[in-house]
Amino acid sequence: MVSLKTAIVGGVSALALGTLVLGTTWLSYVRTAKNEVANAVEEAIPIEFQLKRAKDMLKNELEPEISKMKHAVAESQVEVEHLQAKLEDKQETVTQRRAEIMARNEQLKSQKTTFLVNDVSYTKAELEEDLGKRFDRFKTLEQTFKSEAKVIQAKQKAVEANESKVEKLLAAREELRLQIEELEARVSALEATETITESEFDDSKLSNVKELLDKLDAKVDVRERELSLEGKETDLIPVETEESPKNVVESVDAYFGNEAPFEDTASN
Repeated sequence: MVSLKTAIVGGVSALALGTLVLGTTWLSYVRTAKNEVANAVEEAIPIEFQLKRAKDMLKNELEPEISKMKHAVAESQVEVEHLQAKLEDKQETVTQRRAEIMARNEQLKSQKTTFLVNDVSYTKAELEEDLGKRFDRFKTLEQTFKSEAKVIQAKQKAVEANESKVEKLLAAREELRLQIEELEARVSALEATETITESEFDDSKLSNVKELLDKLDAKVDVRERELSLEGKETDLIPVETEESPKNVVESVDAYFGNEAPFEDTASN
């Protein structure tokens, strides 16, 4: 048995020899031969088998990818919906904080120096300090809200793009499925045509049927003639009007006319 080392050395030697003899074109010869062999093998595979392979690829290769993409799109849709719900809650908080700041700001515009809030007295300076804290926190909250809104908007666009991809992929899958069915129908039609073409038709069978029908046609003609004859009444005197016959004397006279009697004729 040839060792792996010997096979490798032999292959390298053959490659080196081919390169030495044919130069760099050696590789193109190898590539061409490889392509020719691949094409020959592919041509040898029946069309029916290749159609089954196409259906298998559609089911076992394309379908899993479509399922993965659909699952990813569904997850993204749910994520965006949850983020959108949280953003709506934050929107309400932003609106409420803004209203509180505006109300406190209006309070401080007055000439008062003390303010009573929920039965607690505060100085103007204390309310101004409170307003500053509220305002700083509001700006941070508002900025966070805007950033989250941009993130959700970007995610929503990505979801829409992926949804479009899934729709196109499903349409392409359906088109491929219909194409496979069409090719299967065409192959079936070709097989039926080839079967009819290859089968030899015995003309003698057609001639035998035609001869039999001709004999039956003749028998039917004979039977029709027989029935026609059976329908005639031949035992009755015809009804056709004929010339009334003369009496026998007149008939004799008419026959012999004025000729002499028989005796005279004899003597003469």
